[in-house]
Amino acid sequence: MNDFDPVVQDKPGDPKFPASMSPVLFESGGSKLFGTMFIASGEGPHPVILLLHGFPGNEVNFDLAHILRRQGFCVLVFHYRGCWGSGGNYSWKNLTEDVEVAVNFLKEDFTSEKFRIDKNKIVLAGHSMGGFAALYNSLFHDEIKNVFSIAGFNSGAFGEILAVNKMIYDYSVQTIQPAIEFVRNTTAEKLMDEYIEHKNEWNFLNHIEKLSRKNLLLIGAKYDMIAPLDIHHIPLVEKLSAFANNEILKTSMQAKIVESHILESGHSFSDKRIELAKIISNWLTKINFE
Repeated sequence: MNDFDPVVQDKPGDPKFPASMSPVLFESGGSKLFGTMFIASGEGPHPVILLLHGFPGNEVNFDLAHILRRQGFCVLVFHYRGCWGSGGNYSWKNLTEDVEVAVNFLKEDFTSEKFRIDKNKIVLAGHSMGGFAALYNSLFHDEIKNVFSIAGFNSGAFGEILAVNKMIYDYSVQTIQPAIEFVRNTTAEKLMDEYIEHKNEWNFLNHIEKLSRKNLLLIGAKYDMIAPLDIHHIPLVEKLSAFANNEILKTSMQAKIVESHILESGHSFSDKRIELAKIISNWLTKINFE
């Protein structure tokens, strides 16, 4: 099946090593985190994608997980501390720490053997705050070369705006207030203050050199009112492009795959799921793990 398209087609599985799903449990900061592993068909070992959801996590992208599994990837989706049944308290800092724990979980021999994954072939990926976490945590893992972000949030850039604009601060508090019911032991104000506190560390425009060493797929939404393009997508793409086109730096850098797409949709891509999946699937055929 050389023309097999995992976005719209199934293919015969391996009866000895069938595709399956498994509940996953691991700990971060002394709290239990719950998740699901999508296990690819075949003996493996298979590359694995850590697929991170946003805030509060209504969209977990299980449709993408099934597609990527058909493409030959195992996929781990989990819930951060303080949301959707996982223990502990919710915060942006805890979220990034939980992602680090999840990466280490995927590298454990027990995990690799149980789920038939190749711990040396990890892709970080996420939507919204999950996109932020995927890009941010990749900065601390030179060995993780491949990252894709869907409507990713530039938390630091947003923090810089909140720090100087009380009107936007108050509006943002009001906007996310309904979602606070879904997370534990935090407030909208605490979350806004966290953005401000970490505005330098969490601004991707301050980490362009490191990000330029990755294979990146950055997907934005034209009608996104939660992570608007002019704050969270366009400045990052432009700065990455300017860095890549610097003639002095070119000679010392390996060519990386950096793609940017803007879909005519909103933050959750609810009416563009097939197009979204095709872009991701095609990009994954081009990457390498060297």
